[in-house]
Amino acid sequence: MSINKKRRSTGRVTLADVAQLAGVGSMTVSRALRTPEQVSDKLREKIEEAVSQLGYLPNQAASSLASASSYTIAMIVPSLSEPGCAEMFAGLQKVLQPAGYQIMLAESQHRIEREEKLLETLLSYNLAAAILLSVEHSANVRQWLDNLTIPVLEIGALTDSPIDMNIGIDYVEAMFQLTQTVVAKGYQNIGMLCANQEQWIFQQHLQGWRKAMLKAHMSPHRVINAAEPASFSTGAQQLPEFLLAWPEIDALVCVSDDLACGALYECQRRHIKVPDSLAVVGFGNADVSKVCQPPLTTIAIPHKEIGTRAAQALLARIHDEEWEEVTIASSLCKRESC
Repeated sequence: MSINKKRRSTGRVTLADVAQLAGVGSMTVSRALRTPEQVSDKLREKIEEAVSQLGYLPNQAASSLASASSYTIAMIVPSLSEPGCAEMFAGLQKVLQPAGYQIMLAESQHRIEREEKLLETLLSYNLAAAILLSVEHSANVRQWLDNLTIPVLEIGALTDSPIDMNIGIDYVEAMFQLTQTVVAKGYQNIGMLCANQEQWIFQQHLQGWRKAMLKAHMSPHRVINAAEPASFSTGAQQLPEFLLAWPEIDALVCVSDDLACGALYECQRRHIKVPDSLAVVGFGNADVSKVCQPPLTTIAIPHKEIGTRAAQALLARIHDEEWEEVTIASSLCKRESC
């Protein structure tokens, strides 16, 4: 796991900034935003243009909380069932709650436009920080967050262009390591099974897979990306598709343990011996990976530790203290399925 940060050069856009750009007084801007019917159409359009240009978001709690420190942190996740979400949240809470901070949690349902609407609401309040379990955002969201002085933390996976703080796993390296392990076992006809997930995670998985396969001079084209969620049933349903498309397949790399375990169940139903006839590996080191038959070779992601380290770094930033950049790698769990 790595922590990336980007220095800010801009502060939060204020009502006064909008007034200055529009060439009017702050009270006029306030009146135009709260009671637009009291302002002429021409003046209102001028103010709206300034608001749009600056990316201004009104602080609804400013009047009552201007002199007080905020102890609320907003967190938006794609889905509460996202792998590792609960563990990362627990790690964040372990550090932030004793320090007096409360996390306000919202779900974007894997939709960028919904994340935008949620942020538009949440950022209008006096927040201590914002946490996003995603690194893919709309242009409006990036502009709003760039204009904030509070810390903004993107958690879960690394990105080359963080908004501010970025704490997560290098999914490219993790998938590269997993695929290399399968290659090193001597398998020649390897496939990759993906499912409906965040596009940026899919791209990082695919990049790591292709890197390992091309390094071994093997074809990286045996890939199925199912439209369904990564679940047991999806893994079981997609295995026959693989065998039909590529009957020569001797190993299957799955992007989640649930997918891999579903494939294992289908192998048992079809009397396919694992790993003798087909090796299967997963990703995530979920509890089921340890008790399925055979136990699953997989990559362990320290989600709770990510949350804990992220909270420690975030707390330091909130208090204007130095925060440590650390690296915690994912780890390979070798078991009997490969």
